[in-house]
Amino acid sequence: SLIANPYVYTLSMAVYCTAWTYYGSVGRAANTGMGFLPIYLGPTLMAATWWFVLRKIIRISRLQRLNSIADFIASRFGKSARLGGLVTIVAVIGILPYISLQLKAISKSYTVLRDYPELDTLSTTVRELPWQDTAFWIALALAAFTILFGARNVDVTERHEGMVAAVAFESLFKLVAFLAVGLWVTFGLFDGPGELFQQAMNEPRLQQLARTEGLPGGYTSWLSLTLLSMVAVMFLPRQFHMAVVENVDENHVRRAMWMFPLYLFVINLFVLPLAFAGEMRFPGGSTDPDFHVLTLPLAEQHETLALFVFL
Repeated sequence: SLIANPYVYTLSMAVYCTAWTYYGSVGRAANTGMGFLPIYLGPTLMAATWWFVLRKIIRISRLQRLNSIADFIASRFGKSARLGGLVTIVAVIGILPYISLQLKAISKSYTVLRDYPELDTLSTTVRELPWQDTAFWIALALAAFTILFGARNVDVTERHEGMVAAVAFESLFKLVAFLAVGLWVTFGLFDGPGELFQQAMNEPRLQQLARTEGLPGGYTSWLSLTLLSMVAVMFLPRQFHMAVVENVDENHVRRAMWMFPLYLFVINLFVLPLAFAGEMRFPGGSTDPDFHVLTLPLAEQHETLALFVFL
């Protein structure tokens, strides 16, 4: 089996890193400095418990043939059909913002490329007719993609190997692209992280962002976001599906316990450099900081890298 190894399993769990990680982390860092970190501290802390917690959930789900977070919660309370239905409704409502975020990221980044060399990503766009809406066609394409990659059936005995492999490949591709633009900015536009941060510290606003006080709400916000992300990495529907339903060997959890936090660490290495470089390159908020990873290479006419980042 293509997916029967701990590396693919760990990469599939990196579905946690959505478009918010790819774009939003840089945007949040540009506004709050270290404020993006709690979203990844929570999963890192939770991963330390996986050998006891996640492995037990996998065993329970396999024994009772559970294939969703709704099934799992209902099974803990006498297999209540009403509770399972309620959890399903809550999950569907809860994932709508996630889906809209992905569609917005693809649509907006496409618009950034389409309007190049104009990089004013904050300008008001003309309302388009439904058949001219990029997000609409993207939604149809993604729906077809999901069906073709094996999500046609919800039989608990069937593994969706194509979907797991696609998500694992996407996680790897995303990591390579993010590292590529991060390395280019840090060592191409600047002579390493030392010079980048030295120039950033010459600007009062960026100097303030480098402190932990930059996060609105202070340490209370840090704690609440960390706790929320600890829960999210376990019980978001997509996380439960990849970590539990699609698991083929519970021993893979042992490898994922350190590989998944490592993935989170590596993909966030260049968040602050990208945020600071973008704020210095586009002063005055002329562009949306969420898209610094795309507008920075475009501003330097590095079109190949920008296309790689978009893909």
